[in-house]
Amino acid sequence: MTDTRSWITFEKAVSPADTPAFGAAEVAYAVSLSSGVARQRAERALQIAPGFITEQIAALGASSLLARGELILEGDALQPRGAIRLLIAILQTAERWTEIGLVNEDGIEAALYLQSPELSVFLQPAALSTWSMVVKAPDVADADLLETIITGNAVRHPLGTVYFGTELTGFALDGSEKTHLFVRPTGEGAWDLADVEAPGDGRSDGVDSAAMRERLASFVALPAA
Repeated sequence: MTDTRSWITFEKAVSPADTPAFGAAEVAYAVSLSSGVARQRAERALQIAPGFITEQIAALGASSLLARGELILEGDALQPRGAIRLLIAILQTAERWTEIGLVNEDGIEAALYLQSPELSVFLQPAALSTWSMVVKAPDVADADLLETIITGNAVRHPLGTVYFGTELTGFALDGSEKTHLFVRPTGEGAWDLADVEAPGDGRSDGVDSAAMRERLASFVALPAA
C-alpha cells in the first residue's frame, strides 16, 4: 500500500487529537492480542505476511510502545493507554471492516475503515510499513466521514473513483461475502454509484449528495443490537 496521508483532510469529522502513527512491530503487538478468527481477519485486512507476527516481533513492538508511553507496566501486566488502546479495542471488537481504494490517474491508494458500536477508526498505510490512525468523532455519522473522503478525492482528482469493499465480522475470511460500491463524480455536482456485482439493481447515475450519503449509510450500517 502507498502512503496516503496526503489525500485525507477530515477537518471536523474526527476526534480533536493528533493523528497517531504506529510502526509495523507496534501494529503486530496490537494484533497479537487478538486470537482466532479476529486475529486472522486483522492480519488479512492489514496485509500482514504469514509468519511475520512472532513473540520476538510482538515483544519489539511492546518495547517501542513502552518507550513512547503508549503502554505502561502495572505489576506484571502491560496496560495500553492513549491511541494504542483504541487500536487494540477496534481490532478486537470491530463488527464491520471496509477496504477503501482511491482509483486515480496515479494508481490506487488504499486504506481501512473499522467500525464497532462504540468506536470507528480509519487506518492509513504510510511510509516504512507504518500505519496512521484517525478516530471518528462521536457526533459524526460513519457515512459523513466516508463522504469526506469521496468529496476530498473529487477535488483533487475530478475523474477519480472511490471504491469501498465491506464485510461484517463473521463473514467468510476469503472475502467471498464482501459487498462492493464504486463512487465517482459526474462533474456536475452529482455522483454515479455502482455495485459491480449487481449491475441492474446496484447502479444509480447522477444522484445528489443527500442520496449518496443515504446509500453510504445503508452500505456501512452495523447489525441491530
